[in-house]
Amino acid sequence: MDPMTSHLERQFGCFPEPVIVLSGGQAIYSNEPGQLLLQEEGFPKDLLFALAEHPGDALEIALGDAVYRVTVTPLAEGELLVLRPMAAPEEKKHPFSNAVYRMRECLSNFSAVQWRLKRVLEENHLLDGFTQDLANQSRLIFQMLRLTRQAELTQELNDKAFPREEGFDLAMVCQGMADEATWLADLAGVRFTYSSNVDHLPFQGSKSLLTQMLLALVSNGVRAAGKEGAVEMKLHAEHGRCVISVRDTGVGISEERLATLFSGDAPEEVPRPGEGAGLGLYNAQRIVALHGGVLVAQSSQEGGACLVASLPIVTPTSVPARNNPGYDNLGGYSPVLIELSDVLPWQAFVPGKSEE
Repeated sequence: MDPMTSHLERQFGCFPEPVIVLSGGQAIYSNEPGQLLLQEEGFPKDLLFALAEHPGDALEIALGDAVYRVTVTPLAEGELLVLRPMAAPEEKKHPFSNAVYRMRECLSNFSAVQWRLKRVLEENHLLDGFTQDLANQSRLIFQMLRLTRQAELTQELNDKAFPREEGFDLAMVCQGMADEATWLADLAGVRFTYSSNVDHLPFQGSKSLLTQMLLALVSNGVRAAGKEGAVEMKLHAEHGRCVISVRDTGVGISEERLATLFSGDAPEEVPRPGEGAGLGLYNAQRIVALHGGVLVAQSSQEGGACLVASLPIVTPTSVPARNNPGYDNLGGYSPVLIELSDVLPWQAFVPGKSEE
């Protein structure tokens, strides 16, 4: 054992946690726990060298099934990395656990009964007017599912039970949502348009949470625009930031309401259909903040309002070659249809032949 290794061993050999010293692109010393870690199959050694570029920082990383808090300290011999194992986070079971799943199951069973009844009535020439009643019942359940999902998301954000981050194509998610919002908004008498200055935007973040944020902006715009109104959604990426804006031609937002728009308070004690429960934009603002961005609202004296989310672009190390924009479809039920359920006409809830 050379003098330098002997010196490091005297200092760090008794440490119970893994200790690794890096220099010149290689590990020049590791104590016994550190050697065991380096010998593990698939251990990401490249990650250690990346961490060594941030001396003075304490970073949390996942290595296999374990999570470590890594501190980096400059030494005369190189960069000292101490990896302290962290206890696995305790799974929290909040009051809304499984609520969305149960609501979805009930909706599936209810729909099956509805359309069996529809066929019987059709065979006996008793269907006149009943299709609308069936669709309205379905719409009511979609509204209940929407409120349950909003409450569940709020609880998850309160408990800091965030979905994992991943690499995905944000432009494709926006395009997929806009495609569906366009024809659904048309059913409500609202003209919806979308434009982007990029076809693809690799992005690192929580795809699930950012989808919920986009849903909140889109649904707010459609509600505000109202029948014969218009909504314009844009995605613009430039200089390391992306800006997503949703502009509507509604009556605008009063100064009093602007002050509480992201507070989680509904405009009425009991919201009327089309007004929402006050949680959508509240959660959207929290989701944007979690990704290091800001969400602001602008209102014009001439009418209309615009919600703008500005996010730093964090480029992932890899993005799936075929990114499916079908973001959490809730077992076959469209999240856009659920989000807009209280402003869409009953015709939107009449299933096609493939769904009967």
